[in-house]
Amino acid sequence: MSGAAVRRLLAPYLMGQRRDGLRQVAKLDEHPWTIIAPPEQPPVTIADKNEQLRSMGTIYALLAEQVRLAVRTGELPLSICGDCVSSIGMLAGLQQAGCEPQRILWLDAHGDFHTWATTQTQYLGGMPLAMLVGRPDRRKEQRDSIAAMRAQVGARPYPEERIVLSDARDLDPGEDEALRASAIVHSEWDDVLTHLSSGETLYLHFDTDVLDESQRMPALKYHVPNGPGLEQMAALFERLRGFPLVGVSVSSWHGEQDSGGQAARACLDLLRVLLP
Repeated sequence: MSGAAVRRLLAPYLMGQRRDGLRQVAKLDEHPWTIIAPPEQPPVTIADKNEQLRSMGTIYALLAEQVRLAVRTGELPLSICGDCVSSIGMLAGLQQAGCEPQRILWLDAHGDFHTWATTQTQYLGGMPLAMLVGRPDRRKEQRDSIAAMRAQVGARPYPEERIVLSDARDLDPGEDEALRASAIVHSEWDDVLTHLSSGETLYLHFDTDVLDESQRMPALKYHVPNGPGLEQMAALFERLRGFPLVGVSVSSWHGEQDSGGQAARACLDLLRVLLP
C-alpha cells in the first residue's frame, strides 16, 4: 500500500483518558485528519485500571473500524494517539480487513513488555507489546481485563517472532528477562534494516520517546539518553519508504506541554519523509 492515499486518524486520548492538547496536530498539518471520538467523551482522569481498559477498548474499536475502512478503500492508515496501546486498534483494523502485516517494526525507547506479574508501577503504558502478542495476564484474582479489552477491539494476538523491536534501551527488571525469553527480535538501532525484508508487508509503530531530543522536543513523555535524533530517524524513514507499508501508528508526546507545537511539527515532518 506504499504510495497509496493516506487516511490520517487522530485519537486524542491517553490510556482511555481525554487529552485535548493532541488535537493541535490537526490544526498544524495541511492534510485533513479524522478525529476518533466516542459518543460519550471520557474524563481527563480515570483512576480505576479496569475502567481505563474499558474506555481504551471503546476508543480503539473506533480506531479499528477506521483502519478497516481505509484498507478496504485502498488507503494507508496512519494514526497518532496518546499511547502505544493504540497499536491494538491498528492491528485489529488490519486483521479485520484481511491485511495482517507479515512483520511489525516497533520503535521505542522502552520494551513495553511488562505484565501484571512484572510491573512495579501498574502503569498500563508499560504493557502494550505484551498485550499485542497475547501474553496470558490475569491480575491477582480478577478477570483478564486485558484479554477482554483486546476482544472488545477485535484484535487477535500477533506472533512474537514476527516483531522487530528497536531499540528498547531502557528495560526494567523482570521485563528484560521476559523479553529475552520471548521470540521477539530485539534489534540495535543500527541493525534494524537487517531484520526486515522488502518482500514482506510491514506495519510500523513509532513511539516518539525513542528519540533522544530533550532540547528540540521538550514535550516528549520520557527522555532516555543515547537514542537516535531527528536526523537519524528521518534517514531510517527515508529507507523504509521502499517497504510495502500497510499501516503506521505513532504514540505521541504530552500534548498539553507542547504549547509551541515543537513536538507536533517535528513528528509531522518525519511523517512527510516516510509518506511523501
